[in-house]
Amino acid sequence: MRAKWIMLILIGSIRFATAQQNNTQPKSLTIPLKNNQTIEFIWIEPGPFLMGSPASDPLADDNEKPQKQIRIENGFYLGRTTVTFSQFQEFALEEGYLTDAEKELRPAWRGGHGFNTDKHKFEGLFPQYTWRNPGWTQLANYPVGNVSWNDATKFCEWLSKKSGKLVRLPTEAEWEYACRAGSTNRFFTGDDPLSLKGYANVPDEALRVKLGEPASNGLFGFNDGYAFTAPVGQFNANAWGLQDMLGNVFEWCADEIAEPTPPKRVLRGGSYNLNIQTCRCAYRGFSKPDGRYSYTGFRVVVMP
Repeated sequence: MRAKWIMLILIGSIRFATAQQNNTQPKSLTIPLKNNQTIEFIWIEPGPFLMGSPASDPLADDNEKPQKQIRIENGFYLGRTTVTFSQFQEFALEEGYLTDAEKELRPAWRGGHGFNTDKHKFEGLFPQYTWRNPGWTQLANYPVGNVSWNDATKFCEWLSKKSGKLVRLPTEAEWEYACRAGSTNRFFTGDDPLSLKGYANVPDEALRVKLGEPASNGLFGFNDGYAFTAPVGQFNANAWGLQDMLGNVFEWCADEIAEPTPPKRVLRGGSYNLNIQTCRCAYRGFSKPDGRYSYTGFRVVVMP
């Protein structure tokens, strides 16, 4: 009889553990910061998706092909938006942190990238351009820019320590999976660039006017109201509730690309100021870990 009860207890424990594992995670998560601000996260269920671009896409680079079936094995929480200026500011002030743009790394490699209003053009690297000043006013809810991969990972370390949770950059597979949100098109809104209107801050007519260029030159054929970066969360979300996955600022991913010398890190999502090609779900950008531009930012993952 005693052996039977022990067996029943063991079976019950196994069932309870399995039920715990199968429970769905809360659909959202919030990490509180100072001054009543928070970082909001969306739960991303695991699952399969088709990563990359088909050979038929004339905008696709070779490093996006061939398409391959990928399975995301573990769910994760992903920031609803990219990290903002004020969120990064709290980190920098608490840690006394200087970004790569603010350090004397080596001669002619101090500063960042920004917009020269007198010359009506982007330029870099110059000491006056940092995450605090890309050449236009930075408000609290703007995406932080001019941050390097090194800076982004230091922010993750700080937020991990502050929250008691495992915080990191997404892998590029996780990023593309979340960006597509079940879609298989160039953009999560479809194949037509015009479909992104209302969903992303992209290089468009507003930027063309600011640059004083007479023709579109690969820009989107609409005006989203922002020549440079836009406040996060201004545009419609994708099907999974994530905002600004395309446009605004490129987003650093965890992956290292070993082929170049020195190795580089992956950037995803396009930005406010380049072209249509870079704002596709499958586009892969690369930069050195200390690379920083007015269009490089990041969003973070929290593991359950």
